[in-house]
Amino acid sequence: MAIRRLSYRLDEEPDTGAVRLIPAPAGPQEQEKEQTLESPELTAFVLAVGHRQGLSRSRLPDGAGLLCHTVAGPPGSTPAGHRVDVAYADGTDELPLSLPLGDVAPEGLVVFARAHAPRVEPFLADVRRLFDERAGRQIVIAESAPETVACWVALACASLPDGYAASLTFSTWTAQPRRAPQQILGIGPDADFDRFDGPTLDHFYRVHDGLGGQGSTPIPDPWAEVTARQWIEGTPPEPPCEGDDPFALTRPTLDMRQLAALSDDTRRDVVRAHAAAVAQEDAGSPLVDELYGLCRALGAEDPEAAEPLALALVRHYVAVAEQQGTLPDLAACRRLPLDADAWQRLCGDFGSRADDTLRRGLHQPIGAWTEPLRLVLALGVDAGRGLDKATERLANALLNPGRRACAEAVEVLEALGHTGLNRQVLSLLGGGLTEGKLGKLRDFANSPQGEWLRRRVEAGEAPLVLRLAEAGARFQRQPHCLRGARLFAALVELVPGRKVTDPVTLKRLWRIVWGGKQPDPTDLAELARTCPTRLFVEAGHVVPLAVLLRSPERVDHDLVQFARDLRATGQLTALQRATAELLMTSYEFADGHLSLRTAVERLRVQSEQASPLGAVLKEGTGAWVGRGFALAAPVELCHRPALDFLMSTGQDVLRPYREMFLDEGAWERRFRELPGRPADVAAFYNIWRPRHGHPVTKEWQRVADELLTRVLAPVVPYLDAWTLGEVATEIARQPHGRGSQRVQEWNAWRSRQAGAQGPPRPGSGPGHIPGHGPGHCR
Repeated sequence: MAIRRLSYRLDEEPDTGAVRLIPAPAGPQEQEKEQTLESPELTAFVLAVGHRQGLSRSRLPDGAGLLCHTVAGPPGSTPAGHRVDVAYADGTDELPLSLPLGDVAPEGLVVFARAHAPRVEPFLADVRRLFDERAGRQIVIAESAPETVACWVALACASLPDGYAASLTFSTWTAQPRRAPQQILGIGPDADFDRFDGPTLDHFYRVHDGLGGQGSTPIPDPWAEVTARQWIEGTPPEPPCEGDDPFALTRPTLDMRQLAALSDDTRRDVVRAHAAAVAQEDAGSPLVDELYGLCRALGAEDPEAAEPLALALVRHYVAVAEQQGTLPDLAACRRLPLDADAWQRLCGDFGSRADDTLRRGLHQPIGAWTEPLRLVLALGVDAGRGLDKATERLANALLNPGRRACAEAVEVLEALGHTGLNRQVLSLLGGGLTEGKLGKLRDFANSPQGEWLRRRVEAGEAPLVLRLAEAGARFQRQPHCLRGARLFAALVELVPGRKVTDPVTLKRLWRIVWGGKQPDPTDLAELARTCPTRLFVEAGHVVPLAVLLRSPERVDHDLVQFARDLRATGQLTALQRATAELLMTSYEFADGHLSLRTAVERLRVQSEQASPLGAVLKEGTGAWVGRGFALAAPVELCHRPALDFLMSTGQDVLRPYREMFLDEGAWERRFRELPGRPADVAAFYNIWRPRHGHPVTKEWQRVADELLTRVLAPVVPYLDAWTLGEVATEIARQPHGRGSQRVQEWNAWRSRQAGAQGPPRPGSGPGHIPGHGPGHCR
């Protein structure tokens, strides 16, 4: 590149007053540099820019560059006394700035930018448009001194790459800007230019008015905003690297405080630009660390603006790890400002790749799965072929305690400590429970690896069946040492509501406590009290419990309901079914729900079919049967076969039958009521009168004689003549014939009782009953 330096003075023609260029006299050291202008066009150009004191740079029609520096003459001299220094470069824009601009240091420009802060960003936005748009409008800067315009030009050059700055054309002072060809034009108050003309401001020039005018409307520009903020903050922008977009926002040259000062749109543009730059950085780049800190700080203030940078940092981190053949630890990335949607997008980018990596490594021992699983879980992958298969194998390994795979599975789960993975494994353990799987689950809970299950139970992560399995194992150990029905009852306490309400839970409890075995007979009674019988029936455990029908601890309403439920299953033996039916009939007879005839018909058959009965069962059913006979209407009981059945029973029925009549309250009631019920008096006599032969037993003879003496005899003295006559009539009508003989026997018995000394009775004996007195039979 050839640069020629020329020096002229402006002189006036004496006659015409026209200004012309005259080569300045050279000093002793500049003799060799004297030259004249080579063409009239160049002369005219220099004259045009040399009429005002200041600096200009122009492009000539032939592509050359021209730099003119006009220096004022002595005070009071005319422009013709000015001196013009010219630098001329052939065919290039690479013309160095002259000394006045080159000497403006960055520190001075920082001071200048701060002093003119509101105007810096709009000015730089227009400077960019000179290069960003092919038809960028000329910039007019109105100031009171060319030196101020020179500072604006210097600020523009310092903000641009060297190549752009060298191609920028300007004039720091011109009287006729409409005729000036430069890109940046400096004018003063006396310039031939209307700074207030609307179309001029809006369509022809970009005007920046430092003389009190409003200037052109500012145009938003992210690069200009960022660059202006850097100058004002005292951190001049660094020139971009060779080949980079000079206006790209790719360098993290703003700290958090500076970012916060930017407009929302520009801040987002800056962050997106930084995000794009992250992908170009290598592993260990200090820029990435710097951006990481910036991203976290920005995320605390504006998470939405920081998100693109956060995503880029995570992608860079994962990509570097993949290139190095390692698995990234994304714990640090979790601290970046990423919401759930952003993590979901990351899963879309990396989740499937991480899941594939995991799947390909599942042929290795379980202990090698930790890091691949960690990455998949860190990326938030909810489902995938690799993760699903790994989770399934972990659960299966836990169901085989004693094998190395079980221990390794626990080690992996402990190392990861991931609640979501734990829940998935626990869900598989507690799902699809067959009897075989329940047995394996019980074995796992009893194994050393069952400690992992205990901690999951304490953390509230395990489903009910696993809580029961863990508790079952724990309750069998010291200090509880529970077994059988006691263990079963303890586990029932852990069921919601402390009550089993469904057969599925019952079956699981049964398997946890007894495995594939049956409960001990000693456990059955206590076990039957823990749950309704219907649940044992629905759970398919009726057969072991049916033993209770033949050997119950006690006979009560619950046993009857138990018998009713068991009988409905159709799974009882003939002996068990007869026993269940005997219990049901005895209870319903005592409760008044069966007629005497029906009850006797059933009891006769069922007693024979269920025989022999154990002591508890015999005594219990006998008590109900005896109560039923005692509460039966005496007139009905006089008829066979009911009376024959009663007279043939043993002490298990006769004892409660006797006690029902000798109870003091019952005796008092009958003592008051019988004098007015001749038919009942006759019936009781016929039932209890002395008998011999089949089917009368000695036990019945004793009971009948006692009841006749202690219950009926005390009433007879209070029967009047009419009542006695009615009693005799009823006795004569009693079945079995020989009515007159029975009346004679009645009269004889009554006479004997009258001669007796005070009829025996419960309590202190009957008192006088008003309205009743002794009488005689007709």
